[in-house]
Amino acid sequence: MTAKACAWIFVLWAASAGPARAAQCYADGDIVTLEGTVTRQATHQTDPAAKPAWVLSLASPVCVVNAGSGQQGGRQQSNVSAVQIIDAEPGENARVQLTGKLVTGNVSAYYAVPTAIWVLKQRVLSGQ
Repeated sequence: MTAKACAWIFVLWAASAGPARAAQCYADGDIVTLEGTVTRQATHQTDPAAKPAWVLSLASPVCVVNAGSGQQGGRQQSNVSAVQIIDAEPGENARVQLTGKLVTGNVSAYYAVPTAIWVLKQRVLSGQ
């Protein structure tokens, strides 16, 4: 093998073995597909009439970018391991895959967690 060929092989190897790419971060309004287990969670409200919310406990956390607030402004990233389910009731303890619009902030009268998915499509993987 010539020195030039060896150099090209090394360059290609180095490029593929370089630092891992950062995981994709989702923002408010993105259409996402998330997978996890459905649970019911009490709301963070003092109203005794408030209903429990459906929450998707994610199989693995996802990165979410929120618009910053306060003096610094900007965008803040966070790893989210649970999202509130809006417009679907897939059944408690079911393992599901949900596709929908990601929403950050309090989006319903039954606020449970700061990130939600407005469900467009659901697929039950196991459970109910």
